Amino acid sequence: MLTLSLEKPGAAPAPKLRLSLSKGTRFTLRVDWQCNAAHEDDVDIHALEARNDGQGAKVSALDQVLSTYNTTKMSRSGVLTVNADGSFATPSGGLSHSGDVRVQGNSETIVVDGSRIPDGVNEVPLFATVHEAGHGGEHQEGSEDEDEAAFADIDVCTVTILGPDGKELGAYRLSDEFGAFNVVQLGSLLLGADGWEYAPVGRGFTGTMNDVLAHFS
Repeated sequence: MLTLSLEKPGAAPAPKLRLSLSKGTRFTLRVDWQCNAAHEDDVDIHALEARNDGQGAKVSALDQVLSTYNTTKMSRSGVLTVNADGSFATPSGGLSHSGDVRVQGNSETIVVDGSRIPDGVNEVPLFATVHEAGHGGEHQEGSEDEDEAAFADIDVCTVTILGPDGKELGAYRLSDEFGAFNVVQLGSLLLGADGWEYAPVGRGFTGTMNDVLAHFS
């Protein structure tokens, strides 16, 4: 288990995890969390089908955003359709989400299907957000629920990378340095000539998912 620390200006980036997976590999990213006793906050995970030409990862359309906030069920402007089992995916099928889970001690997963990732996509940024789970309803467009909690309320938040056979390839646990933030970029999957690698990032944000997307569009 590796510790993901807050990104600091001038500090060397954390070493990348070489996954030794081909471009067409299908694998899974899982986020698990446990709140401290005084809170019942919900952690959600999100990912982008992005392009990085050396100026940072960018998306240009909403259908490249895999997020609960971007589903037709949760937002009036959402473009992703939620399936009967709660799962949803980008139109390409390159990224699919297991569905929103609001019970702590559980997990959410994103499956990356390299054979269906669109041409030109070479980076998949991965985010975790935290918000109060006690609002009882769906995330609505314009909701500020995610601003009412922070990662200080979460005892443990871990991202695990699983290979196509379910074998654990690597795992990172958030450090206490992220306590003041309600959004964390956990890392990015990077596609190179030789396959996939995972770059742990550790970038904290305070605001809504729209505020985060402003950095990637």
